[in-house]
Amino acid sequence: MSKTGISNRSRIVADAVMLLRGQELEDNKFYAGSLVLIYDHSKGETVYAVTDAQHDFNDIVRGTTHIHLSEEKCVEITTVVGEGKRIKELVSRLRKVSGVITVQTCLVVP
Repeated sequence: MSKTGISNRSRIVADAVMLLRGQELEDNKFYAGSLVLIYDHSKGETVYAVTDAQHDFNDIVRGTTHIHLSEEKCVEITTVVGEGKRIKELVSRLRKVSGVITVQTCLVVP
């Protein structure tokens, strides 16, 4: 609670439940939002594998933004629009790429 600045315990619990619920995608539901990847680009094929995944899922990928964090680490924000099943497949593929540190989702139901 001290880290968030929220002093209301009920609000903290409600926010935590919403965050957890927001990470569960239903296969046939339509979503829009972003995937945030952090990866180590100094690991050989990481950049190519991430780009290949984005191309293989071009039916849901709408765009990307690339940010350099350090000499080794980058953030890639990938905008997606589509069914939960396809988004889950893309997230799963990205998480399997060597050099990818994390993949976080921020999705809404339009």
